[in-house]
Amino acid sequence: MLSYVFQYKFTILLLAVIALLCLVPGENIPGSFLFSIPHIDKIIHMSMYAALGFVALAESRRDQSRLGMHVLLLLSIFALSAMIEILQATMVATRSAEWFDLLANFLGLIGGYIAHRLIGGWRIFRFLRS
Repeated sequence: MLSYVFQYKFTILLLAVIALLCLVPGENIPGSFLFSIPHIDKIIHMSMYAALGFVALAESRRDQSRLGMHVLLLLSIFALSAMIEILQATMVATRSAEWFDLLANFLGLIGGYIAHRLIGGWRIFRFLRS
């Protein structure tokens, strides 16, 4: 079990940052002109989960080319994103869950998968593996 923690250390770190950003109360988020852009939150969700999917796939060592392993990994991350949305709706008074956030998360994961397949993400993290 501990080997998975070390294998996916950047994935876990990125997931923790995403969870923190998604679960912080709305009044604690500093205002920015970016938030005036329509649907910017969906773009942010897609970007965060594209990065998370890419990093997770890049860190996966075993069965690098097996589609089934990639699908299982991405579905696990998607399930975690659904749990974060549920926590937003139930635990944070100034935040709400949205179906379109989940859709943006899913599309981001697909984008991360495509980027990983096109770029070959394993090469990027090769120097980090010992």
